[in-house]
Amino acid sequence: MTHLFIIYEPHLKIYTRNSEVAILDLIYKINIFDMLLLNFVGLIIMNTNFFIASIFLPSETVSDFK
Repeated sequence: MTHLFIIYEPHLKIYTRNSEVAILDLIYKINIFDMLLLNFVGLIIMNTNFFIASIFLPSETVSDFK
């Protein structure tokens, strides 16, 4: 496994309707696979945040983010 993309479809639909703010957080190699974890969190107008997606990446190269 080189990349893993996890998304919850109902939250993706919320994000497509309310895509003003997205927060990305990169966590460095804290899992047993020694991979980076990139979290996407959205913020909607009711001052509520929601999970959009998580991606496990092997490194921080440009090709991994495409």
